[in-house]
Amino acid sequence: MTDTAPGPHPHLNPPRRGEDALAADTDARLGSYLKQAEQALMAAKSDALRPLGLTVAQYAAMMALYYVPGQSSAQLARAAAVTPQTMSTILTKLSGKGLISRTPSPLHSKVLVTELTPAGEKLLKEADTKARGIEQRLSDEFSPEEHATLRALLHRATELLREQ
Repeated sequence: MTDTAPGPHPHLNPPRRGEDALAADTDARLGSYLKQAEQALMAAKSDALRPLGLTVAQYAAMMALYYVPGQSSAQLARAAAVTPQTMSTILTKLSGKGLISRTPSPLHSKVLVTELTPAGEKLLKEADTKARGIEQRLSDEFSPEEHATLRALLHRATELLREQ
């Protein structure tokens, strides 16, 4: 690749070589900021949930089950934004800890319906207090107007990227 002078939209130029070019290119990419924010959020939640013996994905699956008990593994995978294979591993671990129960569906004997156990619900409520604290700290950093604007911008970005 050849070095090119930045045009009116430097974020559209092909990559150039060198540390300064890398920094400039990274700075121009909105995806870099989205990824950094997501990683920081997940790291904060991971740190908060680790003492409870939960991962963020396990917490997400348990929250989905709390709101809508009886979901299948495929539904939970979509809710937790993980692959079906990863969800299978998550459910095996949660079941082994006695946090969920899995029983055959009355409609489809090959489908296992998953629900939180009383111990799972108790742990989830403790975990959710920690996770909500992180979300609240994030929300508190923005004025109500900024919060609404950020949500709208993120929603718009998500919709645009889903169209492709």
